[in-house]
Amino acid sequence: MKKVIKYSFPALLAILICLSCSDDSVEPDQQAFDFSRLYVSLEEYGTSNSGLPDTNIRVVRRADSTVFSFDTTHLSPARGGGPIYFNPFLKALIQASANPTGANDPSLYVVNINDKGELANTSASMTSNFFSSVKGLAYHRASDALFVVNANGENSGIYVVDRPKNMSRNQKPRKNLFTGNLPMWGAAYKSNQLFVSKQGDNGGIYVFDNIATVRVNPVDSSAQFAPSRTLEIDGAKNLRGLCYDTLKNVLAITDYTDGTTVGTGRILIFEAFGTMLSGSKLEPTRIITGAATQLTQPVDVVIDSRATGQYIYVADKTKKIFRFKITDNGNVQPDKILDTEEFGTPVGLALDSRDESTIPLF
Repeated sequence: MKKVIKYSFPALLAILICLSCSDDSVEPDQQAFDFSRLYVSLEEYGTSNSGLPDTNIRVVRRADSTVFSFDTTHLSPARGGGPIYFNPFLKALIQASANPTGANDPSLYVVNINDKGELANTSASMTSNFFSSVKGLAYHRASDALFVVNANGENSGIYVVDRPKNMSRNQKPRKNLFTGNLPMWGAAYKSNQLFVSKQGDNGGIYVFDNIATVRVNPVDSSAQFAPSRTLEIDGAKNLRGLCYDTLKNVLAITDYTDGTTVGTGRILIFEAFGTMLSGSKLEPTRIITGAATQLTQPVDVVIDSRATGQYIYVADKTKKIFRFKITDNGNVQPDKILDTEEFGTPVGLALDSRDESTIPLF
């Protein structure tokens, strides 16, 4: 007779935990619910003389470790990478095409991510003239809706895509919110508000209230949609990507002057950002800038939203990715620099950083 070994539930659980932690090849999210993975969108398309396609997504699998380098590459169908977005409930990246001149690719693409962090292209994509110059992406989980910020003349607006992970090629946006030719860039969402950078002199942040609930004309699913207010930032010249860490209540936004003078790029950080929305102007709590920073033409930024998160990551079009400490201020050296000269120009960042402290985000 075979002897049957019985385990109590606590003992069995302990065995399973030990087994799951013993495999060093397992990705961080399988070992423990505490990791940070950085996805980088690269804009090059058709640059190889040999006809090889340009890789448009690269990954730093342990972005907060002592080794800060790419270790995964991926080629999505996008003809050049544009803004990129990640949300753990989608279990996918959404990447907008850079849509360079002649590419004819005003599209969004879905790239699935499995439990091991492996990327795989899918048939899910969407093409629209309203995606001709996408500058930002944000997501509302409750309605499973993606907000697409497009800034291109008469097609400028915020377009709402239902069930984005399963989007289809000929699908149309559920809402077309025409903003007029506003100089928009980037996108961040919280509590039925969308925050978008206002480019140019006298720059600032557009605040679009009721973004998730605004009504549209049932005939053509459209509405004229102006920002509720603009929060001006003194001295801003070329505001670009922004990130709102809603757990720490910190917003970071990129800015630069001529885009060529090293050290003149800036990262503006606003602590307690949620308390600043009732005024007409914003004053940064801290500014990272100066020759030591090497910031020149920063175009996107992401914040590690974990309670223990220490870093912000910046994409600079001088073909560098900088890692700064979230507490940095003034003319400080980056904590780490990733030179992308060999790989392409970083234009979009998405960070998957999770532990128990980030559960309220999702």
